[in-house]
Amino acid sequence: MSLLSWLLPNPAKFSKFQPDGYLYTKTINGHQISFTDFGYVHDGPAIITFSGWAQDHRGWSDLTPYLMLHHRVISVCFRGHGPNRDPVEDFGFADHARDVLALLDTLGVDKFICLSASHGSWAAIELAEMVGRERMPALLMLDLNMTPLSPQFTAALAGMQDAQKWRATILALFKSWGSGVPKIPIAAQGLKNMGGFGYETWSRSARTIQEAYGRWGTPFERLKALEDPPLVHHVYSQPDTAEYEILHRDFMNEGGRKEWFSYKRSKGNTHVPHIEMPGKVDKEVKTLVARAGKRAIPVAKATVEKGVESDAEKRSSGSK
Repeated sequence: MSLLSWLLPNPAKFSKFQPDGYLYTKTINGHQISFTDFGYVHDGPAIITFSGWAQDHRGWSDLTPYLMLHHRVISVCFRGHGPNRDPVEDFGFADHARDVLALLDTLGVDKFICLSASHGSWAAIELAEMVGRERMPALLMLDLNMTPLSPQFTAALAGMQDAQKWRATILALFKSWGSGVPKIPIAAQGLKNMGGFGYETWSRSARTIQEAYGRWGTPFERLKALEDPPLVHHVYSQPDTAEYEILHRDFMNEGGRKEWFSYKRSKGNTHVPHIEMPGKVDKEVKTLVARAGKRAIPVAKATVEKGVESDAEKRSSGSK
């Protein structure tokens, strides 16, 4: 642990470590993509964050002060989610993954670990498939619904696509996600950081989420399809039921997935653990980064050993 960690056990309390609101932009795949970039001086894997729909980089402002003490932290906004919120043409999770990848290439970011909130996790999984675990060794997903769509959520998605009902629908969702808990950071996010989005953005989010579940059934099935999965760790608060935990345990214990999948019930009260309990999420990140480093060792060792064997074979052939 660094000296700063001892001096600043809770960096979120120190104003000089609070990330400012300055946004960079780059033209990526023909679109203006906005992003923040903190902790630039750090070496090692960068941390790349994926927000959910109708959220921007500020959703990570409570967690970033922790992460940037040890990592470069890049938070990338969806198309149309930066300062300019003019309408954009339809796009999906795979498009956002391609935007993020192209952005990272322009920034010279090679290896990275992803953090994803809610349905932003679908895009992070797409990116994992695109690059493989050598470049993206780990993914921490936060409170993604891992079950098939319930009748209640299906109705909510339909309401978000109704020009007359979308506003009432999302307000009801906010209330359920917060479980009625008056958490100051969560209230601040809702009061300050979620403006500028109208029916078009929210209806697009509902369509895209519905398409993802329609194609894959559940995120578990999407993870199964990865040929070269990174370490995947799911931290969730809702639903806090024994049945939901059993689903995670069964998935982890089947098909050798225990080697790369894990989960933790955060015991939080909301849908946003990175806002409600950033210090605890930071600890999960540290643990995952350490695990990812250890997981890479056997791969590197095997490569070295193979090289040694090849050299020995060459010498043997030359001596005959």
